[in-house]
Amino acid sequence: MSATAIFAARMRLQSRLRVRLEQSGYQEVATFALQPAPGMDLQLDPISAIYRPLMDRRLAERMLYLHTSPEFAMKRLLCRGMKKIYQLGPAFRQGELGPLHTPEFTIAEWYQAGWTWLELMQETEKIVCDLLEGTAIVRAKKISLSPPLPRLAVDEAFRQVGVDLSRWDRLDHQQYRESFERAYLDKLEPWLAEQGALFLTRFPEPLALLAKLEPGPEPTAERFELIVGGIELANGCSELTAPDENLDRINRDLEARKRLGKAAPPLPREFINDLKKFGLPECAGVALGVDRLAMIALGADKIEQVQALPFGA
Repeated sequence: MSATAIFAARMRLQSRLRVRLEQSGYQEVATFALQPAPGMDLQLDPISAIYRPLMDRRLAERMLYLHTSPEFAMKRLLCRGMKKIYQLGPAFRQGELGPLHTPEFTIAEWYQAGWTWLELMQETEKIVCDLLEGTAIVRAKKISLSPPLPRLAVDEAFRQVGVDLSRWDRLDHQQYRESFERAYLDKLEPWLAEQGALFLTRFPEPLALLAKLEPGPEPTAERFELIVGGIELANGCSELTAPDENLDRINRDLEARKRLGKAAPPLPREFINDLKKFGLPECAGVALGVDRLAMIALGADKIEQVQALPFGA
């Protein structure tokens, strides 16, 4: 297939995804890519931009950020009464460039009020399997995608490669994440590449991000990742709704960023204020990498093969 034909096929797939979401009752929304505060995920670094109010010089310059995902803005819409929404558009992440990464990429993110991660995982599975028509191609290898896909808890997945996560129980959150990341890249990711398609579920509490925790003596996050041939395709969860706990987790990640010498963007105050003023309903949300979806649909080896032009060209 020529580069032009591959890109055209990618755009058809993207159109089918939009139609599929709307047929499922999701309403499309569009929020600003430029935000006063980005996400705080330790693994992600935002791209900043200075806004200069040239039309009204009485206003001060502002530091804004290209969103790493539209999560905060979409949750604010849920706070304001929207129930079932999706967004399909660009997201931006500093420093990411490689076969599976680019600083600007396309993300599909959707949320449904009243749902849990389990219902959303089942829907995500059906949407992805339908769009891929039951087959993915990763590194020239065909992978069958026939629901139901296997579900594997994170601790059990690590046991398969000889790693006992309980030995990290005494580590703080930052140390835990660093240990997890090293073991994932060195041991689990190569194993996952041989497993076809599956869902990783029930992430350890230090990796909950802004997901709700299941109660129990060893709480785990109500969170899933869809992995196809070792490639992370989608990441979803039951969303944390409590304003104070959201703020605590964001502050914890902000402090961790400072300790690591990373840029410390401002708190997402508008998001926290809306949680307190309006309340976030019980809901579940998922983010899907559209470029990666196109890659495994078309058998591409590099993300730039399914994009109109290489990054920076």
